[in-house]
Amino acid sequence: MEHPPHAAAHRARRPTADLSNPRWRPWTEGAPLLLGCAATALVGLRYASPLGLLGLAGAASVAFAFRDPDRQVVRQPDVALAPADGRILHVTSVYDDFWETELLEVGMFLALWNVHVQRAPLAGRVVAQRRRPGGYRPAMTAAATHGNNQLATYLRTAAGPCTVTQISGIAARRIVSWVHEGEQLAQGDRLGMIKFGSQVTLRVPSSARLLVDVGEQVRGGITPLAHLMRIDDVPESASTPR
Repeated sequence: MEHPPHAAAHRARRPTADLSNPRWRPWTEGAPLLLGCAATALVGLRYASPLGLLGLAGAASVAFAFRDPDRQVVRQPDVALAPADGRILHVTSVYDDFWETELLEVGMFLALWNVHVQRAPLAGRVVAQRRRPGGYRPAMTAAATHGNNQLATYLRTAAGPCTVTQISGIAARRIVSWVHEGEQLAQGDRLGMIKFGSQVTLRVPSSARLLVDVGEQVRGGITPLAHLMRIDDVPESASTPR
């Protein structure tokens, strides 16, 4: 039986999943775990085993953990947005070895139920990334901030130097980056993710005016963290990896 030409054309236009789209990155990162849980569920249900329910629960948990909801980012060049979902752990002044200056640091704790995708707090260029090996202490502790395995991404922005650091914890053992040195990012672009939760710190110029308090819940790409003073440029000497 022949189908009308318009029906064939309609079938040809049916949208398919574009796995190169940044939205699919968390799903591809979690695919091995998700498929493993799904396989366990199928085998367990086939033989009426408790493993079936455990597999279903595991698959649902993985799907929830690796979700990446759409965010309507309101771009503001003089406002640093939260780079991650979570709770504000600390606010302090620290010396940043890369930028060679004092910066304001805001630490965020990501619980297992938070979205695990991190986003660019400001528009800027990735001038360097540094991985630092370390331990896997509980992510909500001060010892984890500077002593755990971590990846720092350095952004040169119109508001000054900016550092986003993804930090591992007890359950979060793998840090994933989706950006590379030299890449120009828009505010709110996806940076990467930490498998499962942990801690993220944001460093911005010490002249920034803080807009959140310790203990407050924030959302990546949505919640304003600090108001910044725009500058013409960051000194060129600060843009070269050392």
